[in-house]
Amino acid sequence: MIRLLFCTALLSLSLLSGCAQIEKQNADYPLTVNTQVIGNRITIRINSAKTGPVKQAQVTITDDIRQIVFDEPMGSSGVIRFRVPTLATKLTIIVVDAEGNKGRAILMGDQLRESEGRNRRWY
Repeated sequence: MIRLLFCTALLSLSLLSGCAQIEKQNADYPLTVNTQVIGNRITIRINSAKTGPVKQAQVTITDDIRQIVFDEPMGSSGVIRFRVPTLATKLTIIVVDAEGNKGRAILMGDQLRESEGRNRRWY
């Protein structure tokens, strides 16, 4: 009986700490960064829970050695496309909109390879 109570308490504690971590992540990065890889190109779209699609934002992408591979403002179309660096094993996408809200996506390994028809979503 004591083991059951201990296991239940431990499980509840781990679930609560996981939920707190997700809430902190969403507070730090309120923008949703959607990515899609087709061929050797990545398409990025950004959404805000409050205002919908984001049209104006600064997009910075770094590789696994933290070298900047892309740093440009998003155009009025609300879409950015760029070539995947051939040697990249990890890309970190940081987006900052005009209001200062941030979004982040991390693509690693197979996520950098073609996934036609599948949208990837990270917070």
